[in-house]
Amino acid sequence: MTDIEIFRVVLMIVLMGTVLYCMWRAMKGKLAYIRPISAIAAMEEAIGRATEMGKPVFFATGASDIRAIQTHAAMSVLAHLGRIAARMRTQLVALIPHPNVYPLAEETLREAYTSEGAPELYHPEEQVRFLSQDTNVFAAGVSHLVEKELPGCIIFFGGFDSTALLLAEPGARLGILQIAGDPTMFQMPFFVCTCDHTIMGEEYFAAAAYVSRDPKTRNSLLGQDLIKLIFVVIILVGLFLRHVEVPTLSAWVMQILQVK
Repeated sequence: MTDIEIFRVVLMIVLMGTVLYCMWRAMKGKLAYIRPISAIAAMEEAIGRATEMGKPVFFATGASDIRAIQTHAAMSVLAHLGRIAARMRTQLVALIPHPNVYPLAEETLREAYTSEGAPELYHPEEQVRFLSQDTNVFAAGVSHLVEKELPGCIIFFGGFDSTALLLAEPGARLGILQIAGDPTMFQMPFFVCTCDHTIMGEEYFAAAAYVSRDPKTRNSLLGQDLIKLIFVVIILVGLFLRHVEVPTLSAWVMQILQVK
């Protein structure tokens, strides 16, 4: 076998071992550590602020449908916010742009309120609203509701398109506390300009895992980070080998053994 083939086999074994290790942690019920995310902590503060003012909390999902992974991450955050709203006796309104996401959001909030022992506070006909599948019409509907009901805070969490500024501008103009999360970077400049807190890039999925108490979700994120770390180490080792001008991996190993 050549050095490249040996390297590929070793790398495959290491990656498989990493995945199996994270699966083992999940089966044991161990939760991986995720550093605190300031925007998630600000969400609880925002709901508390809305409670003090006696105003509802708006949660708007992105343009993706139920098949997208970012939609399920948004549902994890919605469940977290639903539990907080149930404890604080605050109305949480989910604004949905896709018909197939509507029943998922409805059930997510139902479970959140039930888990806090307050199922009687949940009113799906008022708290889960389908506006439109057309993103421009959805943005217009959200803007209308914001100006009409003046919520205490607005949380945008999902994959958004070119209507991001249309969604966030009314709340920014009215001085409403806003928090936004988007896994892509294309719309984040608009959210950064109009929102008080932003969750961008891969931190989006970390936030969803942070609020989840599911060991599988937490450890899947751990597995991704470990695999990234492995590739960073490989790149650094490759740069080192390039710098010392060792022709092959086997020659480098032999040099180490001879030095010892």
